[in-house]
Amino acid sequence: MGLADLAKKFDRRPRLSPEQLKGAKPLRNPAVLSETIADGSEVLRAPLITQGRGIAGWMAKRMNAPDVKTFELEPVGAFVWHLCDGQHTFETISRKLRNQFKMNRLEADASLTAFLQMLSQRRLITLMVGKEK
Repeated sequence: MGLADLAKKFDRRPRLSPEQLKGAKPLRNPAVLSETIADGSEVLRAPLITQGRGIAGWMAKRMNAPDVKTFELEPVGAFVWHLCDGQHTFETISRKLRNQFKMNRLEADASLTAFLQMLSQRRLITLMVGKEK
């Protein structure tokens, strides 16, 4: 058993099935500020959690750690970011991605899955999954 296998054992994040993912609606974190650049890119600024507790908080203060993390998205990523409004489903975003950037379905779905997972892991979005009423 390797370290990666051991880490998977303790990973408590819920996993989405492909069916759940297709119906999921990504929603941007309201604490993240975004700014569009002239070339179509997007700069995201996410606040970091800085707590003044324990040695980690003391070290962060001592080292003048930044309180904001910056991410830069290329134009395709910025296009997807703007569609993460809680109204568009994965399927809808994938369809718009294919139309806008002339991608095939497999390419768009694989890229979108990886991108949304990355945004979710960095707490920039959340994937809302549930039954429509």
